[in-house]
Parts: sequence; structure tokens; C-alpha cells
Amino acid sequence: MDGFGGRDGRALAFELEDRLSAVNILGQPYFDVIGGRSAVQPDASLSGNVTADITHRDTVAKRRRCVERDAKDKCTSYKDIDVDCRTRLIDFRAQIRATRFEDGRTIYAESFPNRNEQTVCFGDDQDFASSETVIRSMIADTAEAIRGDLAPRQYRQDIRILESRNGMSKADAALFKAAIQMTKTDASEACRMWDEADANRLVHLSLQFNRALCAEQRGDLDEALALYQEAGRLSPGKLEVTQALQRTSDHRRALDEWELRQSAKP
Repeated sequence: MDGFGGRDGRALAFELEDRLSAVNILGQPYFDVIGGRSAVQPDASLSGNVTADITHRDTVAKRRRCVERDAKDKCTSYKDIDVDCRTRLIDFRAQIRATRFEDGRTIYAESFPNRNEQTVCFGDDQDFASSETVIRSMIADTAEAIRGDLAPRQYRQDIRILESRNGMSKADAALFKAAIQMTKTDASEACRMWDEADANRLVHLSLQFNRALCAEQRGDLDEALALYQEAGRLSPGKLEVTQALQRTSDHRRALDEWELRQSAKP
């Protein structure tokens, strides 16, 4: 963590240090974060500048107000009238850069603009939100966005199988349906049954997609991609297949990067 300028630069630096230090992939820290001076030579340094300008201006706005009341002070007539107001604008901008240590090359540069505008009028039952609270929220949002740019996420996701049997023979449909039922108690057996259907030369979108999902689940991403691509040829543009191809490609790329990082460690 290198220098962070601007009035709120230090706050963003602390927030980033906490978030990046907390990133764990496959049970191991993704970053070794060094704050301040250290005898350890870093791979890269992260720096930035953060400005949050606060301006006010007087305005006029329409507000619904009571213009007549009865003897019991109950409003009997309302009207939209012009009232004096004050608008506060918080204009936030963070500029972040990561520089590779060995050659000084910029390997990441991004700007994170944000705005918060609030208007309070005479007679309103509210006041301005604390500007410090608003800026802290902007800093947190910025840190989360940078964390998303710099590191992958590890998560589990439930993907629904395809169940359509349209176009299958009666025997193939019966086997396919039995495999669908088996997913509720023994997913691995369901996958074996779908492989059996493939060995019997059944060609169908649902079969290829579900076999790809089985391969993805057990971590065989190359096979999963090949099967999803085959499913895509059987039904071009199908949303589930498109999403699966993107998800699996992202997963494989993240694992390749992780292995590269691990192999580079001393």
C-alpha cells in the first residue's frame, strides 16, 4: 500500500488494506498486503487520490403545504407552493493505480466517481444526512469495486439441470427421466446414467448440458467446456448454455491465474 493523497485518501487506503487482506481463495490468502515501509520487495504498489467536494446552493421547489385549517387546527386545504430549499452536493472521485515494482509499469488504473445530492426545504420533516456518513459509504463502495477488479471470488452456485425430453424416443426419455429423479438422492449416479445414455448414442441438448454440468461439478472444466459447446451447437443462443460457457471459462481462467501465482512464489 503506497501513498494515497486527498483528504479521504488515508481512509480509502485503510479500507482497501482490510478488504484485500481478507481475500481468501482455496483456503489461502490471495494477497500479501504490506502497509507502509517494509524490507520485503512487493510485486506491485497500490496508490491513489481521493477527493470529496461538498457544495451547497439555495433553490426553490414545489412542496404540498396546508393553506387552510379549521377551528380544531385540522388542515382542510392543501396546495403546491414554492418553498425555499437548500441543496447539498457531494462530488466524490477516487483515482487508483497499481504499479509493478520491477519495471514501474502501470498495470491497473481506474477512476471511481460518485455523487450524492440531497435537497432539504423549509418545513420538511428531515435534515441533511451526515456528510461524513455519506462519504464513508462512498469509500466502502469504492473499496469493494477495487477488490472486485483485483481478485476473483470463490463461491458456490446451484445450477438447475435441463429436464426437457422433447424429441427423445420413449426408452431414452424413460432413462433420462429416471436420471432426473436420481439427482434428488444421488447426483453422481444421475451423471453415470446420463453418460450411459450418451454411450447409447443419444444426442440431445438436455443430455449434453447435464453431462457438462456433471463435469463442471467434479472440476473437469475442459470437458465441461467441450460439452457446453456441443450443447450450444445443438441450440445456438440458449441462455442457460451461454451463461454456462461464460461461467466455466471464468472459472478456468481464475484457476489458471491462481496456479500461476502459486508457481511464482519463492
